Amino acid sequence: MGGKISKEQMQELRKTTRNRLTKKEIEKYHKFWYELYPNGEMTKDGFSKFAKLALPNWNGESDVEYLFRAMDQNKDGTVTFKEFLFFQSITSPSSEPMNPMELIDLAFDMYDEDGDGFVTVDEMRECLHNMFKAKGMQVSTSVVQSQIDNRINNLLNIADKNRDGKLTKEEIFLACEKDPQIVAMF
Repeated sequence: MGGKISKEQMQELRKTTRNRLTKKEIEKYHKFWYELYPNGEMTKDGFSKFAKLALPNWNGESDVEYLFRAMDQNKDGTVTFKEFLFFQSITSPSSEPMNPMELIDLAFDMYDEDGDGFVTVDEMRECLHNMFKAKGMQVSTSVVQSQIDNRINNLLNIADKNRDGKLTKEEIFLACEKDPQIVAMF
């Protein structure tokens, strides 16, 4: 798929992105992707090198784990162009409406550090800490720590129905169906 994108491939890629990315955007990403990753797959090490160059507030290796895990949908240790495009389609601004369940699915994979199907308070705190830090915020301040704690407590109060102190995707999906604002919280 490294050469020119055929009409059939473009249709498949547009379907992958739920039409949230234009043909022109897909072509731009395609050219960029295959210049960096001629074999079509990005490893975690390759992502780390890319991110250091492309992201201004890069936090280093701790961010690599979260973002790479979110992109690697089939959990095979590499990210394909289709996986990258899907991630871009969810995280990039678009005139097409975003499916909140897809966003939660992606976020859950970022939060679930050990891959056990649960997001614990510690995993939420770690992920939020790194996200705030990546935005250039001083995470050691009491104000930011309070924001992190409030977000975690609010999410647990709304979504943790069995009160075990951890969340499943199902608990978050059910909470989101009742209150779509949960997506912003998670």
